[in-house]
Amino acid sequence: MIARIDIVETDDVAGLQRSWTAAARELVARRGFLNARLHVVYKRINAFGYDLVSIVRWNDINAYYEAQASGQRLPLAANRGVALYGLVERSEFVEQPARASHLVITNAYRILQPKAAEIARMWGATRDLMAKRDGFISAELFESYHPENDTYYFVSRAEWEDEDAFSRQLEGKDYRQLVAPFEGMFQICFSRVAEEITKTG
Repeated sequence: MIARIDIVETDDVAGLQRSWTAAARELVARRGFLNARLHVVYKRINAFGYDLVSIVRWNDINAYYEAQASGQRLPLAANRGVALYGLVERSEFVEQPARASHLVITNAYRILQPKAAEIARMWGATRDLMAKRDGFISAELFESYHPENDTYYFVSRAEWEDEDAFSRQLEGKDYRQLVAPFEGMFQICFSRVAEEITKTG
């Protein structure tokens, strides 16, 4: 599985959401298309952040390039770079489909390659810690196939039942100790899944 992940800052969230939905619906007929989700950010945890996160999943990279070569428009293509990511790790359970009421934490990492292994280990330890907490649903970590071209080396996505459940985790001493050495590398945002389109059958 590969994912096209676009992270966008915009003053026209509603307009981009409409165009995203129209383009994502067209993808359902494409070979290899699996699922598309549009996350709309409602809270930035850092001083900086973004407004929309689009994650479009494909069976394999050839199916993606086949659609691109045919002139198929993509739901969002506002990122610089290639914006293709592979799944590095995930929790045991990733709910399908996402519920609109759930909190989704997206985290984009601006790092250089020498830091990648260390960040991945921290993410894995954090995931294991979160998985023991009430309200946790799932977590995934994606790594860029083209880090020399993409703005973000890693992108992570974690889903919780609600914001209160995650806030209890955020305030925990064990969590703070894990992430403290890496603060400043993250762009954490709270979002909800505004649109989801999945291929069926």
